[in-house]
Amino acid sequence: MGVLLSEWISINGLQLFTIGVIAAIIGVMFGAAGFILLPAMLLVGVPIHTTVAINKFATGVSSLSNVITFMIKRNISIQTVIPLFIISSFGGVMGAFFATRLSEQIMNVIACIIIIFAFFIVLKSNKLLAADEKETEVQPTSLAIPFLISIYDGGFGPGSALMNITYYLKKHYLYIKAVEFTRIISFSSCSGAFVFYYFLGIMNWGIAIPVTIGSIFGSFIGLKILPYMKGKWIQTLLPIILFLLIVQVVSDLLF
Repeated sequence: MGVLLSEWISINGLQLFTIGVIAAIIGVMFGAAGFILLPAMLLVGVPIHTTVAINKFATGVSSLSNVITFMIKRNISIQTVIPLFIISSFGGVMGAFFATRLSEQIMNVIACIIIIFAFFIVLKSNKLLAADEKETEVQPTSLAIPFLISIYDGGFGPGSALMNITYYLKKHYLYIKAVEFTRIISFSSCSGAFVFYYFLGIMNWGIAIPVTIGSIFGSFIGLKILPYMKGKWIQTLLPIILFLLIVQVVSDLLF
């Protein structure tokens, strides 16, 4: 325990905390926490499967803090949350199962294909991304898309929240409401994936704890900023962030 404490209060621990804060803020607002968290973890030499496991733990805990806030404020009903929680948790477990049977190279190829596909969906849905003044109460008719995204999230994750945000925007939800549903799905899929990784022994608590504490702080900061986000900003920034995510994954494949 003393060794862990020394790691957490070191300069390295402060860097990990900062990474968690920045990643969570970006994750809440734009659904792209993995754009910061995963490459930063890989940069310090953490193996990819351990990186993914830590990412699932940190994102899951920070998302839980958001979900609790939503419940207290009664933004979303429990009846709505339960089906999403079940299907997303199962998807997260399946994603983690598949990921542990794939090499890093194959994981990056799959991520690249999915993210490029999501990029074109975002471009096609550009008009919806700016629709923050009106909301049409059209409930999603299927849980299939959140389930498939949860599988990807459990196994790798970069861009998964952005895919969920885009899905709910296409269903004519307000941006802030799309984020709320996305955080619930992120909590569920990350929780399911983390449990699977944990029982396989793929976890480094010396890294996970400072990143997670940073993610909790960052998620609350992101929620404070979120109501001030304008539709035009979202319309511009989402495609840019997703494009940078594609560049990151492609560079991992080539170099």
